[in-house]
This record gives sequence, C-alpha cells and structure tokens, in this order.
Amino acid sequence: MPAQRDAPPASFVEGLTTGRLPWERFAGFPEPGPEETAVTDALLSELGPLVDSWVDGDEIDRTREWPDGLLGRLREGGYFQLTAPPELGGHGLTPYALVRVAVRVARRSMSVGQMLCVQNGIAASALLPVTPPGPLRDLLRAEIAAGSISGFADTDPAGQNNTLSETTAELTEDGSAYLLRGDKLFIANAGIAELIGVSATVTEPGGPRAGVFFFRTGTPGFEVLAANDFIGMGALSSSIRLKGVRVPREHALLGDASSRLPLPVALQGSYGRTAFAAVGSLAVIRNCLEYAAEFLGRRRIDGRGLADHDKIQRIVAATLADEFAVESVTRWTLLDPGAEYDRAFETYAAKNLVTGLSWRASDRVVGLLGGEGIETAQSKRRRGAVPHPAERYHRDARALRIVGNVDFVNDHRAGRMLLARYLPGAGADRPVPEFPSAPLSVANRRHLAAVAGTFRRLDRICRRLVARHPDPARLSERQETVILVGRLATELFGVCAVLARAAQDGGAPAQELADIHTTAARHRLAGLVRRLTAGETTDSPDYAKVSHAWLTSLETR
Repeated sequence: MPAQRDAPPASFVEGLTTGRLPWERFAGFPEPGPEETAVTDALLSELGPLVDSWVDGDEIDRTREWPDGLLGRLREGGYFQLTAPPELGGHGLTPYALVRVAVRVARRSMSVGQMLCVQNGIAASALLPVTPPGPLRDLLRAEIAAGSISGFADTDPAGQNNTLSETTAELTEDGSAYLLRGDKLFIANAGIAELIGVSATVTEPGGPRAGVFFFRTGTPGFEVLAANDFIGMGALSSSIRLKGVRVPREHALLGDASSRLPLPVALQGSYGRTAFAAVGSLAVIRNCLEYAAEFLGRRRIDGRGLADHDKIQRIVAATLADEFAVESVTRWTLLDPGAEYDRAFETYAAKNLVTGLSWRASDRVVGLLGGEGIETAQSKRRRGAVPHPAERYHRDARALRIVGNVDFVNDHRAGRMLLARYLPGAGADRPVPEFPSAPLSVANRRHLAAVAGTFRRLDRICRRLVARHPDPARLSERQETVILVGRLATELFGVCAVLARAAQDGGAPAQELADIHTTAARHRLAGLVRRLTAGETTDSPDYAKVSHAWLTSLETR
C-alpha cells in the first residue's frame, strides 16, 4: 500500500506511488571510500599496461578470438578473482570497484572488459554470497580459489521472457541427481568457462519450479554449439547444448514457479546486470569523448576551429553530461548507501538508463567524426588517418541495449513494477514542494521543482490507469501505455540521481553538467507525459489492423 502522506517514502518507487519526490532519500549520495579507491587505483595501475600490451580490440573484433595467452595471463594476475573474498585469493572488490576496473579494460576491448565483468560480477563469485552452506557452496569456493573461469546460462531459444525456462531438469530415479536437457543461447564466457550455472525448470508432483544448477563444463553431455558473432562484443558469447548433463542434487538451488530464477539469485544477479551495462556504457562514452577531443583539436573550417561552433559545443557538452549521468546512476545503484533503503527499482531501471545514454552519445560522436568519413578503424589505418574505432564502439553501444533483454521489454517490466503497487481508486493530490535549501544552483533547483511536479503528474496518470483497468493482466496488455509509464519512471530516477550527485559535489562543473542533463531529460519527460495523456483522451491509430493486414497478405502470396 502507498506510504503515509506525511512520511518520507521508504524508496524511490514508493515515492512515485505517493506523487512525492523522495529528495530526503537522495541527500546522502554514496561515494567510494578512500580505502576502496586506493585498492582499485593500485589494480588499475597494474592491469592497464597489461591490457595495452596484450589486447588489440580491432583484432579481436576481426578474428572473434581471444589473443593467445591472454586468459592465462589474466588468471596469473588474479583478475578472475576481483570480487572474490581475500580468503579465496581474491581482491574483495565491491560491484562499483569492479566497474572501474572493467571499464579500463573495455575501453581497449569491450569483449575483454565484459568477459571480466561476467566472471566477477555475474557468475560464481557474484553468486557465492547467496549460496547457503553445503556442497554447492564448497564447490563454488574451490573453483573460485582455483581461478576458474565461470559463466551463467539463462537465455533459451525462445528468449528470456517466459516465466519458466525451457531447459528441463529431471530428477534421476534414485533421486541423487538432476539430468539437464535443452539449449542456451548468447551465453557470455560459455566458450571458455570451466564452471557454469544454468537455469532450468524442474517438474515435480506439486508442479514446476525454477532452479539453478552448477557443474564443470567437462561434464558429459555439455556441448558448446557455436560462437555467437554479435554486432558488437565479438568472442564473448556462445550457444550451448545440454544433453542429459548429470548434476548432483546438492549442486542445485531451487526456487518456485513465479519466476525463471530463484529469488536470491535474481536479486544478486541484478547487480551484475547493472555492472555489465555500466561497464559498457562508460567505456563507450569515455572513448567517444577521447575521439572527439582529438578530432576537434585539429579540425578547422575556413581557418576557424570546429570546436568554436555552437552545434559542436552542444555535442561535446551533451556527451560530457551523459558521462556524468551514467556515473551518477552507477554510483547510486552499486555503492553501499550505508542505510536501509530499497533500491530494487533503481537497480532494474539503471540498465535502460545508462545504455540509452551511451547509445545517444555514440550516435552523436559518430556523426561528429563523420566529417572525415564513416569508416572502420582498419580503413582509417590503411589511408593513414587517425584510427579511432568509433564504428566498433557504436556497434557495441547498440548491442548493450539488447543484452540483458531488449530495451522496450525492460521498460514494460519497469512500468508493471510501478503499476503493481497501486490500488484501484483515486488518492489525494500533493502540492508540488519547493526546495529552497537544496545545495543546488538556481537552475537545478528549478529543475528539481519541475521534476517534483512530474512525480505528481505520473502519480495521477497511474491512478487513473489502475482505476480504468483494475485487472493487472488486462492493464499489462496495454503494452505501449505500460512502456511509457516505465520510461517516465526511469527518466525520473535518472534526474534524481544526477541532481543528488550535483548537490553533494557542490562545484560549478557538476552543477553545470547536471543542468545540461536535466534540461534534455525534462524535454523527454514532457514528451512522455504528452504521449500518455493523449493516449487517454484520443483515439489511437489502428496499429493492430495495419500490422495484421500486412502479415496476412504475406501469408497469401
């Protein structure tokens, strides 16, 4: 139920359901501590030169293969144990520190950076904290201590959006083990993993239930079908087949029938999903800024520096603001806030936020560099031009919007997460608050007040939607409406994170970057509100009729 109107909302999403911007909750914006920063800086000073000497991102993109000896060198350096606890030979990095390290690698090669991110943020090391004491935990600890490469396989040929996995886990007659059967697609690290976790559906007398099963990839029945050549991130993923893979019963984690993963695994995995998106997005934007700076430093038109033109300045400033926003969202979701606060919605929404910002930044800078030709780095190198791999990272940026589920599916789920908290019926309106004491510039205080007004408008819209469509299943079928609600909520979270970081920083550069980001975000918010309210009051075009007629015509040809 919605919180009491006179109490601070217990979470961001609860603030949305009361129409009240929970600014109090953003006041203590998290920052990495000095010890964490020092440890991460030391690792970066070691890893950076290693990556620069071993990794050629263009060559990995061309061959779709890891450089000979790279995996062994990374294992020797302990980089497969970045987040593992020290007693297992690990560095004990936090999720945010992992992002910092993996971004450095991803700026050289997205594939290698994300391989390390999966290894340390999604697979065995990440799931160890939610694994109860027993044989499975012992297995994970032993493999982590050995520096084994691990992966996690969830996506079925039918996609990730079915409630339960298509892959099956059948209990043997003696009850000692499960036999896994099925295919998994697009599995990061699958081609190099020594240990892998797999989602599967167990059929029991009481009905089906979700499970996660861990085994070494040398187990009979495990097969790597083929490498997956994505439009970006080459060499990272493969498809696998399970042909009766035998997994001891004690190496399984079981859930229920409500979702494809047991809840503890799903919750822990959300941080890895956010880290993966943040690593890729920050690498793309920071490389784009580097390429733009070099290009603008030498490019002139009729004797006038290109950087002196209004449009170019807007491109640069917007890209800097995108970097500030992605970093803000990453810190908010991955750093320990030091207080009890439910960030489940923000952690989920962060993926679309940061990948959307990186895609816009990449598109913007590819256009800027298009002034001297739209080429691959190899083509630039052949003619003696500066071989910025902007095209390669542009492909990576587009892939990021799909990896971890397609962006519009994520928006739909975000909208459902919000609408599910509403009860039918109208509630009392709240006055739009003022924030005279917020440590923000005048422009950003205006932004904050305007965003508070959008909180109230979204609350009204959601209450009307639930009142008109009290059946959650029927409301969910209004997919475009629910997607717009999800996008609105996601944009609002991004603005709050950006303004909160600017308020804590206090300096002019942070205030200016927050002003640029929020100005653009408010235009997007206004457009989303218009589309939602227009959908309530006007007849929409008959998309279903047009789509069905065209598809039917194809069938009759």
